[in-house]
Amino acid sequence: MKTLIVYESKKGYTKSCAEQIAGELGKTTVIVTAKMAYKEVLDQYDLVIIGSAVYAGKVPSRIRKFCKVRSEELLNRPLALFMCGTGEEFKDSYYEKNYPQSLLEHSLEKGWFGGLIVLNQHRGITKMVLSSILKGKQELHVEKQENISGFVSSITGK
Repeated sequence: MKTLIVYESKKGYTKSCAEQIAGELGKTTVIVTAKMAYKEVLDQYDLVIIGSAVYAGKVPSRIRKFCKVRSEELLNRPLALFMCGTGEEFKDSYYEKNYPQSLLEHSLEKGWFGGLIVLNQHRGITKMVLSSILKGKQELHVEKQENISGFVSSITGK
């Protein structure tokens, strides 16, 4: 099954999840950032997977824009979505806020792979806000990469 994975990642965790999905799907998987995804002809893919991290409740604007601009094409092929972040209890509202209802209803699967915050990877106001949230800790780890195999199985039926 020829698959396109479109992702956006600031610190690398979402990219690593996209790569793990691609590894499980096999050699016919292409991974591109949302910026580069506009060059792809979606008709050539049997499946499109879109993933990103959630920052303060929002996915990056490049993902939202790609979904809006290519919405009609995305609705004409199998689609799956995934998010990475530290607020799993809010995942349903994050999906609702960030993706058109038509894509949510069309999606074969909506995955959640957790995330991590490493304070020294941030600067300025973001670092200050995260420092307050982390209450003296330097890192927060809630990775759930073990969810990836179930996500892939659900999509492929294997």
